[in-house]
Amino acid sequence: MFKKIAMACAFIATASFATWDYYPVLEAGKGSFAGGLYYDWHHDWSQSGLKIGARYSIIQNLEISIQSFGYQFWSEEDCDGCVNGGDGLRDLTIGGRYTVAPMVTAFLDMNLPIGGDEVSSDEIALYAGAQFSVPTNVPGFKFGTEGGIFWGFEHDNSERGLEIHLGGEVAYAIPNVGVTPFAGLQLKYRLTESTWEDGDGRERGGNDDGDSQVIIWLGAGYFVIPNQLDLKAQLFVRSGDHGNMGGDASGLYVGAEFFF
Repeated sequence: MFKKIAMACAFIATASFATWDYYPVLEAGKGSFAGGLYYDWHHDWSQSGLKIGARYSIIQNLEISIQSFGYQFWSEEDCDGCVNGGDGLRDLTIGGRYTVAPMVTAFLDMNLPIGGDEVSSDEIALYAGAQFSVPTNVPGFKFGTEGGIFWGFEHDNSERGLEIHLGGEVAYAIPNVGVTPFAGLQLKYRLTESTWEDGDGRERGGNDDGDSQVIIWLGAGYFVIPNQLDLKAQLFVRSGDHGNMGGDASGLYVGAEFFF
């Protein structure tokens, strides 16, 4: 059971690196809708699906969002005799970001396990922390950083350990072209040991405190309609300890974001 839960958490986490993004919240009354296709793989395993989300700044400095929802087409091993599945609705994340200072944004995300049986992590989880982004003297250049704590609640007699996430991204809008290349990196580190209860009611430890994972991504966006419709393509590679932080994998994402 614990292994099944751990794998489900890894699958859900593959296509999402952080909060909505690492940059400041939108102005009051502004919002956006994003949707795209993802494909992830590692050796004989692969998964694919549709991911959608939306955000809106209800007042100045306060942005709310729904993230990571959609539909997973498959998650399977390419091998003889494998029992594969992994299709269905994805879990939903609801989030909020608030600008507490000109360059500092606090955030709180909550994962709601409403997805299909073969896709859902079955885990309510909180991710909270802060972001830092500062204007630069280079037109078109921006960067943002983030640090947070991920806490998964106990479910099915299992509870994953606390994780710290640290990350950052840089982007540069090429003048008069409309293309914005970007690159980012995130580190995940397991602070405490995951635990679960065996069939005899005894608590067991996963001996996974200290596990870590590094995720690197490269991509580019292109505004088909200036400041309104942004097409985006992204490649990521992750490497680290196995377990419910997902181990090694690569992935592609192609999508669009519409600003209103």
